[in-house]
Amino acid sequence: MLSDKLNPQVRRTHEWTFEALMLLLQEKEFDKITIKEITNKAGIARQTFYRNYSDKNDIVQKYIDIIFMDFVKQLDGKTKSLDMCLCYFKTLKNYQHSLIELTQFYDSEVIYKTFSKYLDVFIGFLKQKECAAKEQQQPDYLKRYQIMYQVGGAIFITAEWVKEKMEVSVDKMASTLEVISSSNYFYDAENNFNLP
Repeated sequence: MLSDKLNPQVRRTHEWTFEALMLLLQEKEFDKITIKEITNKAGIARQTFYRNYSDKNDIVQKYIDIIFMDFVKQLDGKTKSLDMCLCYFKTLKNYQHSLIELTQFYDSEVIYKTFSKYLDVFIGFLKQKECAAKEQQQPDYLKRYQIMYQVGGAIFITAEWVKEKMEVSVDKMASTLEVISSSNYFYDAENNFNLP
């Protein structure tokens, strides 16, 4: 699972660099922004940039890393799915301005791409909900696909929520995600079939 610790100085560097990139994106296209412009705007040395990033595309991912570290920290000790969903949406709400700004300069696909890196975080807390009986009833490949299905849905819901400027409350989003995660729209009890 993702660590919830980050050196405060490195965290500040990631935040400043991300803010610098967002400011520069107001002036010109991403492809035309240079590393020198980013480091000047962020107030960091070029060596610091290359110590922390592989390239300028990495700036967004490192910023999303901070968001997920905060999320993991908030998850500590939570076992109920609604509490986990609340932690998730509260953490994202804390970064509302940055996430909305990010989707304005890129598009909502940036959420799918950057959040998909955290499949293991999502899978970790979804697996916590599995009861022993259910765990033994299903083959491993089916469990894995079910979790991937839920995670993909959670990421798409997140992207849509950010695109809509997070107008729906955190509580409603958490409840919605929990209800959707616990039900299966396509399930038909009368025509249920057994998988091999």
